[in-house]
Amino acid sequence: MSQDYIEVLTAAVQSAKLNPSEIVVPEDCWVTLNGIRFHYLDWGNAHLPHLVLLHGGSLTAHTFDLAVLLLRDKYHCVALSQRGHGDTEWTPESERDKNNQDLMLEDVRQFLDYLNYEKLALIGMSMGGINAMRYAARYPERLSHLGIVDVGPDAMNDGLIEMEQFRSNTQTLSSFDDFLNQAIKFMPHRAVAHLQYSLTHSLKQLPDGSYTWKQDNRSRVSDLSVSERKEANKERAELLWQDLERIKLPTCLFRGANTKIFSVETMQKMMKVLDNVQSVEIPDATHNVHSDNPKRWALEVDNFLKP
Repeated sequence: MSQDYIEVLTAAVQSAKLNPSEIVVPEDCWVTLNGIRFHYLDWGNAHLPHLVLLHGGSLTAHTFDLAVLLLRDKYHCVALSQRGHGDTEWTPESERDKNNQDLMLEDVRQFLDYLNYEKLALIGMSMGGINAMRYAARYPERLSHLGIVDVGPDAMNDGLIEMEQFRSNTQTLSSFDDFLNQAIKFMPHRAVAHLQYSLTHSLKQLPDGSYTWKQDNRSRVSDLSVSERKEANKERAELLWQDLERIKLPTCLFRGANTKIFSVETMQKMMKVLDNVQSVEIPDATHNVHSDNPKRWALEVDNFLKP
């Protein structure tokens, strides 16, 4: 990318028709936890109520950049790039036999202990939402609020297949523009400048000049049969439903109106299971709610968190 980072961010903000009080580049921060080095972002204003954000699979902490520009005047926003994503290290080979969800749960626990905020709101999207649910069920003491973005114990298969197919088709491409063209086809509803900005943080260039995703792409389930995989998914879902029954915090479910992952039925079931819950559907948004409609998502987050 030849353009300056702030220029690409500004173009993305303008393309999304946002009007933040200021366009701010977050501070890059690093910490070693649970055996690996983590990258996280801090947008400043540490005197304000703390909001910690966990991204979804295949994304990075930077996925929240646009939405946070609309929140940082009221909240101290911090976003973690979770293990195997963004500029955070991958799980070492010696630990690849361990349960990845359990590793991520421990990552979150150690990260929030490291931040040492007396109280914070925790919002997670997709994979990050699952990690947030599991953390809230076990360690609610630090949390004032819990936000779950477009995810539940059960997921719609069509959406999962679409995302897996996109990742499979774009594992490695010859140029940045090739990735951008594929992203435009996959997400035609998103402004091109916004897609371009997202890709600058999600891709890395290989020695031969080609590009690939930063995400850890080492397979964990290749040795499982289809039936074994279904059984494992069923067991994980049952455990997540049990976790939800333990959560008593003020909780908000954010659902994209056009999602292919988080069904209305699953959301309604979660509303019955959770003890102190509200929900909101974000218009003009697919699974990536906070990116597809950052203005409305930020507004609803503020509505949920403000006293």
